[in-house]
Amino acid sequence: MKKSLLWVLIGLLTISMVATFSLAGCKEKAEAAEEEEAAEEEVAAEEEAAAEEEAAKEPVTLTLMANQDWAAKPYMEKAWENYEKATGNTLEFVVVPIDSGEQFMMTKFTTGDIPDIFMHFGGYGLTPYDPEKNFVDFSDEEWVDDILSYVKDQATFNGKVYGLPLWEASISGMIYNKEIFTDLDIAVPTTQTEFEAVCETIKNTDITPIYLAFKDVWPLLYQFAVDTMVVDKDTLDNLNSNQIKYADIPEFTDMLKWYKRMADNGYLGDKFTTNAWDGAPQAMGEGEYAMMYVWDAWISSDLEPKYPGISDKFGLFPAFLGAPEQGTYEGPNVCLTFANKNSENVNAAIEFVNFLAKPENINIAFEGYATAPVFKSETSNIPTNQFVESEESINKVGNASIAWPRIIGFDQVEAAKYIQDLMIGNKTVEQCIEAMDQDRIENARAQQIPGF
Repeated sequence: MKKSLLWVLIGLLTISMVATFSLAGCKEKAEAAEEEEAAEEEVAAEEEAAAEEEAAKEPVTLTLMANQDWAAKPYMEKAWENYEKATGNTLEFVVVPIDSGEQFMMTKFTTGDIPDIFMHFGGYGLTPYDPEKNFVDFSDEEWVDDILSYVKDQATFNGKVYGLPLWEASISGMIYNKEIFTDLDIAVPTTQTEFEAVCETIKNTDITPIYLAFKDVWPLLYQFAVDTMVVDKDTLDNLNSNQIKYADIPEFTDMLKWYKRMADNGYLGDKFTTNAWDGAPQAMGEGEYAMMYVWDAWISSDLEPKYPGISDKFGLFPAFLGAPEQGTYEGPNVCLTFANKNSENVNAAIEFVNFLAKPENINIAFEGYATAPVFKSETSNIPTNQFVESEESINKVGNASIAWPRIIGFDQVEAAKYIQDLMIGNKTVEQCIEAMDQDRIENARAQQIPGF
C-alpha cells in the first residue's frame, strides 16, 4: 500500500512537472512570437514612415553637366530615366560641346558655377577640378567594393573614390568592315607595314581606307600609341618629374610622322579635314570607309541603332598609329559621375549617385548592352562580338589606358591641335613635339607639380 501510494505520488509529481514545463515552454514560445511580431510591426512601421517621408519630399531638380557625347550614351539615358521615374526628381542637363567643352567646364569651376552633378574622366586630367575641394568622397560606400579591379584605379584620385564609374568597359582599336576586306581579299594586318599596305590597296578602289573625325580634334586619339610608350614605369616617372620630354622618346616622333604620312598618302580621303564625329555612323554604315579608330562598344551605342543588324559586319584589330610595330589596343577608359559637395542639393546629389550604384539599377542601365562589365554585380550586359573574336590578340598586345589618366599635364584635345597643324602642313614634326611638350609642362606647372 505504501509502495503503491509512493508511485502514485511520484506519478502525480511527474505530471505536474511536465505540465509546468509545458506551460513554461508555451509561455516562452508565445512571448517569442509576440516579440517577433512586434519586431516585424516595427520594421513595417519604419518602412512605411520612410516611404511616407520619401513621398513627402518636395521634388528636386538637379543640374548635371556632361560632354554631349557622354550624355548621348544609351545606358546613361536609361539610368537617368530610371532615376527620375523612381524618385520624382528631375535632371536638368548642361551639355557642352565635344571639342571645346573642357575649357567651358573649367571656366565654370573657376567661377564657382558648379553643377550638382558633374561627369568627367579620372586621373591627372581631373586635377584642375580640385576633387578634394569640390566633390563628395564616396570611399566608404558599399558600392566601391563592387567595382572590378581593372577599373578601380581609374575611379581613384589620391587614394579616394570621388566618382561612380557607371560606364562601358570598352576596348579601343581599329574597327573594320569585314565584307570590304573579304571582297578585296585583304588579310587582317599584324604590323605597321602590313597595315599601310592594306590602306594602299583600299585607296585604289572607290572606298576610303580610314574615317578620321579630324574636325573634332579629340578623335585623333594619339593617346593609344602613347599608352605603349609609358608602360615602362621609369619612362612614366621621368616624364612626370620633368627628367625627360616627349622629344626624348623616339616612338613619339615615329607616331607624328605616321599622322603626316596618313594625310599625305590620301589614306584619310581628300576632304578629311571636314570629317566630324557625328558623321562617323553614316560613313561606316554606308560602306564609304573601310576602317575607323574607335572602341568596340561604339558599334552598339552609335552604329547599330542607326543600322540595325550591322554589328556582325565589323571586326576589330590593333590600332596602328606608327608605334609600336605590332599595334595596340587600349583598355577601358571610364567616365565618372561626381556629386558637388558644396551644392545646396548635396544630399539629393549623394542619393542620386548611390541610386545609380545599386546593382538592380546598374543592370537596368546595361541590360542587353554589348560591353564588358565595370561592376561585379553587373550581369545584364553581353560581351561584344568584336571582343570575343579578337580576345587572343587583345591579350597579346593590349594595354591599359595610361597616357590620359597617368601622364601629368597630358591633354587629349589641346595637344592634338598641334597634330592637326602637322597634318595640314602648318608645322613640322619637331615644331609639333616642341609645342606638345611645352603645353604639358605648363599644365604641370599650373598644378604645382614638383620638378616643373
